[in-house]
Amino acid sequence: MSQNDPVTITHKSGSSVTIYPYGAHITSFKTASGRELLFVSSSAKLDGSKAIRGGIPLVFPQFGQPDKSYPQHGFLRRNYWKAGLKEEGGDSSSCEFYLDLKDVETARGDGQWGKETKYDCRITLTVKILAEELTTIMKFDNTGAVPFDFQTLFHTYLKVAGGKALDPTSCNVSGLEGYKAEDKITGEEYVLGESPIIIDREVDRIYQNSSKPILSVVVNTGGQKVSLKAKASVDGKETPVSVVVWNPHIEKAKGMSDFTDEQYHDMVCVEPGVLYDVPSIENGKSAVFEQVITAL
Repeated sequence: MSQNDPVTITHKSGSSVTIYPYGAHITSFKTASGRELLFVSSSAKLDGSKAIRGGIPLVFPQFGQPDKSYPQHGFLRRNYWKAGLKEEGGDSSSCEFYLDLKDVETARGDGQWGKETKYDCRITLTVKILAEELTTIMKFDNTGAVPFDFQTLFHTYLKVAGGKALDPTSCNVSGLEGYKAEDKITGEEYVLGESPIIIDREVDRIYQNSSKPILSVVVNTGGQKVSLKAKASVDGKETPVSVVVWNPHIEKAKGMSDFTDEQYHDMVCVEPGVLYDVPSIENGKSAVFEQVITAL
């Protein structure tokens, strides 16, 4: 048996979810009707040699690489997690994976989250499925003696049916009217109007709205719609959820070794994240971040 053999849980309706221990990485959610909601690159590495391209990578304690002392997107997706509780056969099916900071072997860097860090924490991922719904919950417990700052994100890759990611009528994201947009490609900032977000070029934008702490969007994934909702709290207090929309488009896709040149037609990333004005997690306290994806 390999250390990275995937875990699959099924629901009585016939839906199923698959999770790899490396990164506690969800690579598949098939609904009861057999519809696959997640995209995974055909060139993705599934042997633990690098983070898996596609599915739902987990991001913590930083998004991107604002702190150069440790890797982009942190270390959750580049370490082996331990399997916890697993339940099947009831009204819902679920499983857990957890990672203690002391067990983190790679991607910690040599800075504030390195081996000599003053921080200590446990991260638990709970995965639940119903017939047409996938829920992922990350819980961050500060088990150390000092508070720490963090960012976290579900880097969710949604599968676009029929290779229609560039068709604005078949692939778009709606529900973000009034959100402030930060375009990471052009540097522009603006407030989004009523028009849905489409993929007509390389897209890498962060959308935030502190007056709407609970994220709720609808994604048209090739004529098949998906609802994506997310909420978060730190020490029981609601924390606003932002969202990143990303597609590498032509040129960036060509430079990605684990992503074929044409697969940008087959996916769109809609990534809820706790990114701005995030309270520290005090010692003995917790943060909880939940995403719910529903086939419509």
